Amino acid sequence: MHAREIMSTPVIAVSAQPTIEEAVREMLARGFTTMPVVESSGRLLGLVTEADLGLSRLALNARDRSGPDDGVLLGLTRRTVAAVMCTPAPTIDAGADLTEAAQRLVHSGRRCLPVAAGSLVIGMLSWRDLLRTMLLDRTR
Repeated sequence: MHAREIMSTPVIAVSAQPTIEEAVREMLARGFTTMPVVESSGRLLGLVTEADLGLSRLALNARDRSGPDDGVLLGLTRRTVAAVMCTPAPTIDAGADLTEAAQRLVHSGRRCLPVAAGSLVIGMLSWRDLLRTMLLDRTR
């Protein structure tokens, strides 16, 4: 079995141009901890994670509760995803077997990684995807 067979699709990605505030809102709305940053062609530019946006997320929550704080908001409304994304982004090759995919996740220290076919992101693979597959295989 290969990464392409168990990955999550469709890919929900963000471009490098949105503000940090927009990215935080998108991640919160979808319940994501990681999003690939891609060009319009689907070519991977980087990753943006909950950790990358952690302070921004806290600032956004504070703003929503207590009103604007101009010093904090400058970073949210003026800086773009490109300023905080992780580059180069680690990936899992679509043809990687499950052992190799698990090793990539371990070495990356992340919960999920983009699955790539060449330079294009075609899915996301998480620990949850791997565990679900292993458990289903055991029950067959």
